[in-house]
Amino acid sequence: MSEVKEQNKVLVRRIYEELWNRRDFAVAGDIFVDSAGVQKFMREFLTAFQDLHHTVEELIADGDRVAARFSAQGTHTGQWKEYLPTGNSIHYSGVTIVQIKDGKIVEHHTWWDRMEVIEQISG
Repeated sequence: MSEVKEQNKVLVRRIYEELWNRRDFAVAGDIFVDSAGVQKFMREFLTAFQDLHHTVEELIADGDRVAARFSAQGTHTGQWKEYLPTGNSIHYSGVTIVQIKDGKIVEHHTWWDRMEVIEQISG
């Protein structure tokens, strides 16, 4: 595999290991061209699921794009949207596809089943 593809995979892995798992938001600017929205979402979600932990299950690189398949688990200990803390455990999986230019993520899309999480904290 090319060196650039490997570097791109390392960059995407940092989202999960450094931002999500270590909560090191200072690195967001090193990873994303525009990190404000990412940081806002992550801070809000981690306020509700303070012990949330992501695991990268698979990374696939093709040109300037990387696909990441991940899973996450945690406990609902704070308010998320209109949902008050329940203490319920959650587990979900998802896929993120990013485009990288000049060593930073310029576009990203993540799919995960929010309804699955809502069902887990509601019942």
